[in-house]
Amino acid sequence: MADRKTHIVAGITAGIGYAAYQAKEQSTPNRLTEIAGGGVGGYLGALLPDILEPGVSSWHRGTAHSWSAGAGIVSLRDRLAGWEKFCREQAENCKAIPMMSVDAFTFVPAPVDPISDLFAKLAEFLWRFLAGLANGLAAGYVSHLALDAVTPRSLPLLASGF
Repeated sequence: MADRKTHIVAGITAGIGYAAYQAKEQSTPNRLTEIAGGGVGGYLGALLPDILEPGVSSWHRGTAHSWSAGAGIVSLRDRLAGWEKFCREQAENCKAIPMMSVDAFTFVPAPVDPISDLFAKLAEFLWRFLAGLANGLAAGYVSHLALDAVTPRSLPLLASGF
């Protein structure tokens, strides 16, 4: 039976792997940011079924630990792709914020406020991180269910007792 540590290792691995696959066309810094997000998402996703249904006994598996929950997560693939695209677009919008502005009186490039520049870079990073986090969250959740599926009690179809 998979314990918490096993779920975490599998979730992080699945999250990193899936985020890396989804970010394969991104530049190296962007891909690494999404992979980091995938690792964090995988960690959270691996814990989520037991957060929703704490393992107080070996019979704790209900709807959150069911085959239908796994199928529901997998069926969200298109929505995840839409979220990923949205996050990447937002990151590009942040990246497009000019690093230099033109002084209105002299028409000489003048540096943008360094604080604004820092916030734009941070926002770009966070949007890319979120793209990976969403993918990792789904992969981590499914990894938890996959590990539980191979235990003697397996997973219920819908909820305990079904």
